[in-house]
Amino acid sequence: MQSKIDMLTTKYELFRMKDNESIQDMYTRFTSIINELHSPAEIIPRNRLIKKILSVLPSLWESKVNAIIEAKDLQKLTMDELVGNLKTYEMKKKKKDNERRETKREKNLVP
Repeated sequence: MQSKIDMLTTKYELFRMKDNESIQDMYTRFTSIINELHSPAEIIPRNRLIKKILSVLPSLWESKVNAIIEAKDLQKLTMDELVGNLKTYEMKKKKKDNERRETKREKNLVP
């Protein structure tokens, strides 16, 4: 039993968001580790989980992470609010990237 707790604790500590992974996929992986950890081991406080998620986002997310830390009370922020906020940002980011690609494509088509 202790070895399973140790393994899950290590998984939690080494957890990172993968390249090209969506916020939802990252959060699903994170939640499954946390849920397994909750049963046999201690319960991790929500604000520590929130800080963990913010710390595992890629450097491209740094400005968003800083904005959340400055604007939100991490003691009161819920996981749903955090994930919703990150998903909204992710959608806006993808939209901007697509618009940029379209503009670039159009410029390449102009003789």
